[in-house]
Amino acid sequence: MAGIGFELRRAVHSASFSEAAQGYFYAAIISAGPWIISVVTLAALDVMADAFLHQEARTLFAGVVTHTFATSLITTGVYQMFVTRYLADRLYLARTETLAPTFVAVFALTSGGQFVLMHLLLGHTWLPLEYRLPVVSLYVALCGIWLAMVFLSAARDYLAIVVAYAVGYLVSFVAAVTLGGHFGPSAYITGFASGQVLTLALLIGRVIAEFEHQESFSTAVFAYIRRYPSLIVIGLLYNLGFWIDKIVFWFSPEAMEVGSYLNLFPLYDTLFFTASLTVVPALAIFIVDVETEFYSWYKRFFRGIEQKRNYAELETAKRGMGASLRASYATLLKLQLAIVLIMTTFLTPVILTRLQIAESDWYVFRILVLAIGVQLFLTVTVLILLYLDLRGSVMVISGVFLATNLLFTAATIVLPGRLYGCGFLASSLVSLAVALVLLRNRFRQLEYLTFTRQPLVSTPEDEPAVAGAR
Repeated sequence: MAGIGFELRRAVHSASFSEAAQGYFYAAIISAGPWIISVVTLAALDVMADAFLHQEARTLFAGVVTHTFATSLITTGVYQMFVTRYLADRLYLARTETLAPTFVAVFALTSGGQFVLMHLLLGHTWLPLEYRLPVVSLYVALCGIWLAMVFLSAARDYLAIVVAYAVGYLVSFVAAVTLGGHFGPSAYITGFASGQVLTLALLIGRVIAEFEHQESFSTAVFAYIRRYPSLIVIGLLYNLGFWIDKIVFWFSPEAMEVGSYLNLFPLYDTLFFTASLTVVPALAIFIVDVETEFYSWYKRFFRGIEQKRNYAELETAKRGMGASLRASYATLLKLQLAIVLIMTTFLTPVILTRLQIAESDWYVFRILVLAIGVQLFLTVTVLILLYLDLRGSVMVISGVFLATNLLFTAATIVLPGRLYGCGFLASSLVSLAVALVLLRNRFRQLEYLTFTRQPLVSTPEDEPAVAGAR
């Protein structure tokens, strides 16, 4: 998201303290907007629904929404990565006229498949048609939102994105309470879905307005499926790896049955989603400062190769990238350690008492706060490797993350004692260690890897010419 990061960075560093704080707030919403607002909205809805919905209906709503979010993130991972790569290539070449038509094509073609997929999944549940239809609408809308945000990562009007999220979730809340109070559970989910459809519509409008275009439909992006099949594997493995511990808990003997496979594990789900909010400040810093600083040196390095600069200039740019990474990791580490300390020492009793979590389970939250912090560094490392086009390394990391999270989480359920969260923490630590070793090794060989990956004969498919420059 370096594109929108530069816009935010200009706003932050040329403004007063209050305006700078507002800029970081916008960065937080853009980086984790759906996560932040959805957690807050769903918590508020659960409180409000207590007045007009019975417990079974509220539990069903929570199960449906949780599974819908999870499935949308996993399935969009299949095509999100190669679409991002195509977008990055077009931006590098300053050929933005195909971006809006590409979004229209990908959204139109994938939405049909996602619509059928969710219908098939819900067909194995006991949910009536009047409940399934809004769930499908919610699912397709969420998939479209994740896709739109890939394109809007290069946008300039960040305020419009924040407004789209705020308006959409406000409508979700008001419509769910209003309709649910009058017409029952199916109307409740319909109201929530309507706000997400509105969010998608606003984001689509922003994509169309952001990028000038002459045509309305472009399928050139799908050539990247054949060109970069590893990105499909990476997107699926990494997203599935992030959710696999939740899935294991959902199918464990202690899970709460909601309907068919729509199970919940309320303790782990609630604490995990709450703990995830602790990385939002670091994500804001990453977008505004970390990624933009690294990208400036990164672009200087690869532009230097294209322009046939001397080796001394390339080495200076590479050292700049390295220094930027070290400083960035140090900044994020200090920030996240402070957040972990504050959350686990002072705020855990306050937050978990309000969530009505038994004191005997507070240790799970502390483990997950630490695990989410480790996960932040894993994500950052993976992004840096993808910047350098080291897809093979990222595929290894994604595979390790998925396998270890599955095995370690399953072990915590089988072993005696309540070790909830330890599997995700151990998996994140192992995966981060592998990622850092690979990054260090590959970065040392950056010049060699960059030059040896270039084609001997240039073809139109080889643009941009520099492999790492995407």
